[in-house]
Amino acid sequence: MESEPGKLGPMRAKVRRFCHIATSAHDVCLLATMYVLVVANNASGENGLESHAIEVIIRGTEASESAPHGEGNVYAPDILIENGRYRMWYGGLGDDGHDRIHYAESLDGLRWKKKGVVLEDKAANHVNDPSVVRIRDRYFMYYTVAGAGVTDRIDVATSKDGIRWQRQGTALRAGEPGEWDGLLVGRPSVLFENGQFKMWYDGRKDLPPDAADPKAPKSPTSKRSVGYATSKDGLNWTKHDKNPVCGNDAGGVHVVRYDDCYLMFFESHAGTMIAVSRTGLSWKNADLLVRPTGKRFDQHGHVTPFLLVRRRGLPPQLFIGAARAATWDRNSIARIRLDGDVLKQRIACQTGSTVKSAPRANPGVTEDD
Repeated sequence: MESEPGKLGPMRAKVRRFCHIATSAHDVCLLATMYVLVVANNASGENGLESHAIEVIIRGTEASESAPHGEGNVYAPDILIENGRYRMWYGGLGDDGHDRIHYAESLDGLRWKKKGVVLEDKAANHVNDPSVVRIRDRYFMYYTVAGAGVTDRIDVATSKDGIRWQRQGTALRAGEPGEWDGLLVGRPSVLFENGQFKMWYDGRKDLPPDAADPKAPKSPTSKRSVGYATSKDGLNWTKHDKNPVCGNDAGGVHVVRYDDCYLMFFESHAGTMIAVSRTGLSWKNADLLVRPTGKRFDQHGHVTPFLLVRRRGLPPQLFIGAARAATWDRNSIARIRLDGDVLKQRIACQTGSTVKSAPRANPGVTEDD
């Protein structure tokens, strides 16, 4: 999530345009009519979740999470389930104004024990937005780094246990000035499929006129877009030659494979948004997936959503940064239980041919056997 996102302008509650124009029917993922899949404040529960199905699970109570205003700011959860244990990496804004990546564990996904900071850069302003994948006995973490202001890049670190990390340098940098991602790239979301690392990330070439960074280029039409990159070794990356693959100010993205579709979740003041694709390159937007409850803890939307897809018929769980402030700098992490059957009914990837599901090689979105 970018610094001071509340100043980047609210996103529309309903978006029905293609993010990227598909060139053939084979690439088009047709989305069944999507109104509200889960409405957190729907007391009847007929078309969504009842209010009790969303729980705040982590608040910014430590010095490294409390933010300069003292009210706490934690967000950007990324979760693996290993041997029946939930493992979460998440971002927290400290009382010194700097972001760090934290770690917590849980046995049920609801009650969490914080383990403290696992990755920081004392020379950087912003270290956040972790995306963790495990390949055999090696963990890869991709994360956003900003040395100053909001001029983000994406770095990578590796670990043998997910706790002690060694930084491996930069995975992706901003493009050339004037290009769609010429100012910054950030908020990576990484999958590992068929021997290849796949990354979706947001980028932009300028900021809105009222953005806080005095050195960044400004434009009244400034918007975020989503790019795509691939890697064979997880360290050296190549950007897709037809980037961006999704527009419409989509940012704070998380991408998962769900049956034969790729699902992209992204943040907005209206709640958690969703886009669907068969290929991961041509995306179609839908209406809201989950809207705020109307209560104070998420009254200004959802940031950095993360969908945890579990095996053995267990329903998926959506984890979000619940925004208490319009400036998106007073967040807590909340869990929303989704109805997997409803999700399948509402989403259809139809291509006229059988699609082989990608192997479940990324424990970042599945549960261990």
